[in-house]
Formats: sequence, structure tokens, C-alpha cells
Amino acid sequence: MGPRSGLSNVLTGSATLQQTVVRSPSLANLFVLPAGTPPPNPAELLASSNMRDVLAELRDQYDHIIIDTPPTLSVTDAVVLSTRADAVVLVIRSGQTTKGALRRSRDILMQVNAKVTGVLLNAVDLTSPDYYYYYEYQGKYGSRYYREDEVTQVEEDHPKVSSTSA
Repeated sequence: MGPRSGLSNVLTGSATLQQTVVRSPSLANLFVLPAGTPPPNPAELLASSNMRDVLAELRDQYDHIIIDTPPTLSVTDAVVLSTRADAVVLVIRSGQTTKGALRRSRDILMQVNAKVTGVLLNAVDLTSPDYYYYYEYQGKYGSRYYREDEVTQVEEDHPKVSSTSA
């Protein structure tokens, strides 16, 4: 996406949500609110009552809202928004994010009472020998930790959801 009006413009009052939310051309039920014009005071805008109001309006219109932020340790945006999110998932890059950086991110988010619900490992190299070592290890020893009836129970409790076009 190129430069366009988005969240920052909504927060400053120079655009509305209706003017800035974009429907994905490839996924019928996906809508995107671009970041917008870079403001001089992003953390202040994200912490504002306007942001609270925008999130409330989005919650009324959409089933799920995913907020993609910069890394927790690079700018305050992620930390500010984490306090307004229902859940936080830390995304870490395989082979690049250090344990120390992950711990610092976790600690910062815990200090503001963010609801960290998980970690997503991104950019895993499936051709790496390390991946195959893990796969073999899991295959040999994983059955000691997970029984077949437990897996079946989880699937029964959480049926697969099929997507339909609107």
C-alpha cells in the first residue's frame, strides 16, 4: 500500500473511518485501516481518548481487530496500544530475536498489565537442519507428552471454522 489516509488522519480529525478503511481485494471479509500520514506525536495520538473512541467504533463494526505495531523495543507505540488491546501476541523472528530482547519485551508489557496471550515464531527456515532436528525430536518424544485422546478432545471442543464469502 502506498501513502494514504489512515489511522493517524482519523485521530487528528482530518479523515473519518469510513474514508480510510479499505476492503482487501483478495479476501472478502478482510478490511484494513492503514497507518496514515506519519504524525509528529504518534505515541500521544495512540494514547488519546480519540484512539479509545476509534477502537470502540471498530469493535462495534468488526468481529476481530488486529493491530500490527512496530517492535516493542523500538518505539513506544506497541506498549501504548497493548494497554488497549484485548490480547497481545508477541511476534519474534526466528534466528534474529534474542532471548534477552524477548524477556525485555515481556517485562515491559507486564509492567503495563498487557494481556500477553502468546508468542508467534515468524520466518522459520524449513530447510534448516535445526527444524528437522526439532521435528524428529517431537516425533520420537512428543507422544510422551500428548495423548491421542487429548488431541481429539481439543478438536471436538474447537471445531474447524469454514470461511464463506459475503
